[in-house]
Amino acid sequence: MEKLIIKRDGLPPIAFTGEEIAKASNEFSGGNQANRWTSVKIYRTKGGKFIASISRLTIWQGESDRHSAASYATAAEVIEWLKEDGDELGSGSQEAVEKASKIEPAFAAAWVEEVE
Repeated sequence: MEKLIIKRDGLPPIAFTGEEIAKASNEFSGGNQANRWTSVKIYRTKGGKFIASISRLTIWQGESDRHSAASYATAAEVIEWLKEDGDELGSGSQEAVEKASKIEPAFAAAWVEEVE
């Protein structure tokens, strides 16, 4: 585990000791780099909490990158935070959650709809 600092726009950065457990990006599509793209990362802290970050990145002159991040006690809270418009995950967020589900039991349990 390492000391990490996650940048946020309009808020102080989040500093913690932990590790990245998943990431996804739509920077390249069809072998070409996008002009604007989103990067989603999920971290686990030494204390067992989760941090999610979303960076909206651009190469356009005059536009600025945007960064948001939040910390949560549970994987389910991270998934809710990553949902767009309160409905569903975007493709990058879903890819990151699915990757996290393969190595983190809390995400595996939260990333399933139980029906009886």
